[in-house]
Amino acid sequence: MALTLSPPFNTQALNAEGLHSDMWEAHHQDVADALQVLAANRGVTDGSDAVAGQVGEYMTASASGVALANNVAGNVVSLDLTAGDWDVSGNVQFSAGAGTHNSFAAGIDSLDTQSAASFPTGALTQGISTSTRRYNVTATTTVWLVANASFSGSVTASGTIRARRVR
Repeated sequence: MALTLSPPFNTQALNAEGLHSDMWEAHHQDVADALQVLAANRGVTDGSDAVAGQVGEYMTASASGVALANNVAGNVVSLDLTAGDWDVSGNVQFSAGAGTHNSFAAGIDSLDTQSAASFPTGALTQGISTSTRRYNVTATTTVWLVANASFSGSVTASGTIRARRVR
């Protein structure tokens, strides 16, 4: 938030009674009002949760047991971000049944974190955290936690998506 306050230009600081002029009084009120706005937007400092629309607001959503198709990105869970500047991240836990498992990937709205290795052919669990993505939006926007797996057999995904209002 850019904020510019200019004092009255080329006016007397004091009137005939030795008091501030009306223009100076108005300027001081503008400064006080601007300081209140800045204080309200700094977030909370008392350990409580930030309310909706305030810096530090935190949202989360979780889902479990989402069946994945081989090599097809699937949506695990979503969050609706309100207008503002957000950092969004998540984590996915893959539960694979018997079969081959070639790779697992996760991300926010697109795949960005991948785990590829020699996995055992039996049942296994693999967890992946996403990178953090910034969303600076002017209207409500839906973001998704996305998962993908290359496998034979069956794989389900469980996950949590998180968002924090940064300004």
